[in-house]
Amino acid sequence: MKVVIAKTAGFCKGVRCAIEITMNAIQQRQKGEDICTFGPLIHNAQVLSMLAKKGVAEESRIERCAGRKVVIRAHGIPPYSRQQLHEQGATLLDATCKRVAKVHAAIKIHARRGYNTIIAGDADHAEVIGLLGYTENRGAVINRPEQIEDFPADWDKVLLVAQTTQNEEVFREIQEAFLKKYPNGIVKNTICDSTHERQAEVRQMCSRVEAMVIVGGLNSGNTLRLAEVARECQIPTFHVETEVELDPEVMARYSCVGVSAGASTPNWIIRNVVDFLEGIRPGAGKRLRLKHLMDGLAYGNFYIALATALLTQIAAALTNLAGNAAYSVMAAGYAFAMHSLNVYLDQDSIELNDPGRAAFYMKWRAAFMAASAVSLGIALALAYRTGFANFLAMLVLILLGVLYGVKLFLPADWQRFPVKIKDIPTSKTFLVPTAWASVCVLPYFTSNYPLRVAYAGWAIFLLALVRTTMNDLLALQGDRLVGKETLVVLAGERSTVRFTVGTLIALVLTAACGPLAGVSTRFSYFLIAPALIYGLFLKIGFTRRLREDPIYEVLIEAVLIATGLFAIAWHLAR
Repeated sequence: MKVVIAKTAGFCKGVRCAIEITMNAIQQRQKGEDICTFGPLIHNAQVLSMLAKKGVAEESRIERCAGRKVVIRAHGIPPYSRQQLHEQGATLLDATCKRVAKVHAAIKIHARRGYNTIIAGDADHAEVIGLLGYTENRGAVINRPEQIEDFPADWDKVLLVAQTTQNEEVFREIQEAFLKKYPNGIVKNTICDSTHERQAEVRQMCSRVEAMVIVGGLNSGNTLRLAEVARECQIPTFHVETEVELDPEVMARYSCVGVSAGASTPNWIIRNVVDFLEGIRPGAGKRLRLKHLMDGLAYGNFYIALATALLTQIAAALTNLAGNAAYSVMAAGYAFAMHSLNVYLDQDSIELNDPGRAAFYMKWRAAFMAASAVSLGIALALAYRTGFANFLAMLVLILLGVLYGVKLFLPADWQRFPVKIKDIPTSKTFLVPTAWASVCVLPYFTSNYPLRVAYAGWAIFLLALVRTTMNDLLALQGDRLVGKETLVVLAGERSTVRFTVGTLIALVLTAACGPLAGVSTRFSYFLIAPALIYGLFLKIGFTRRLREDPIYEVLIEAVLIATGLFAIAWHLAR
């Protein structure tokens, strides 16, 4: 079965922001502090279940929010509810979607001018209930164009707005009926851009597939609209929350299926649906077993350890200094241990982005802890063999790596500052490549060729920086939900892509100029190859959705592994 995945599927900005606010509140929670959401934060049962496990309850009664830290749901709430929460002594964290907040402001401004407000949407939807609260009791909700006739013809001040997830075709029909009756009325199409793009893409996809699967909460307004749009296109449509609800015998009737999802649907749920659909074909069992094997190797950080080990061989080839297997083992031990240990200090990101991976890490926690301890011991022992100064440097690198995700004890008046190294904006993007470069050239620190060692460190830093930003782009959703430790979160996806292109250009220039400047061997020229391959990945490899799949992580690490193997061959041939 061929599966076509919508580019717009998954979390929208408003949902990401709401979850990020909630996750930050959880991470910064003081002892004894109680956090809840007023109503469901978003319409996704799986995410709400995850928040409940972290002690964030969902409350619908205002009196039960007294004295608690309360997160305002993404759909927003009426102003009178906000006031009542304040009166109950609640501390409010406003996670209202910015697009919804703009509709609040528009209704409020016109209501103060005496306007009657007509809202195109679902009367029982949380967002619409919130919008009505700003109409000063001069609001009404409709969902069909003929309902316009129910309103008085003598209204001289009338405003028409839409629920941000409204069906665009329905709103267009309502707008035509509205302007026909109220030619001087004001129309504000407040349907969210994300909603517009998702619905337009579903319509376009329906012309290319035999059936559509819409993934998302059964009570999610925007997801229901997507299913509605697909059905309007006269093709079989299946609205499900998870892959469990799909019947393989029914889906086997189709050779090409489209998949889209609502704005509250995590990518891991969409991936599970896609994997399920792709498994409905001959020979899928063997492919899935191979994929699970590759997933396990990626989860186990084996590719990361191998890539780091081979980066030391690149350093040897660039400097023409004698390298040995011990240097590679030292670097691999450090990388494996640091990435493995920090997994358990960053569970929020993994649970949100990939519960399957989180379950894998919890199952093998004892094994990872033991292997990490052994790896660090080996790394320190091998560093000591190269000199006491290198041993101290390795000790510092390990200490910084362990402290990366640990809360620092700061004075009370310093709490506005980051409490973890990982909370420093872009820390992950730049510190990981710095650590990799440092550990890979560590054995050569005391050599008689400091310029060559510095050059090799810079080249490896650039290689690792590209690799890290590529992985940051892959893990955009997970990182977005837990903090700003990556460049892609702070600057956005487009800016990060431009930064990565700039880094690739710097890597090509570095590779070309090293031998000319006499600070590198001619192996430097071969670094242009991984730069070009990563550039190709940026151009075509990131056009597919659901990029957090481990196979893409493997491909990114494979570029470094292949370059390192070539460095060994080059060194042996000399």
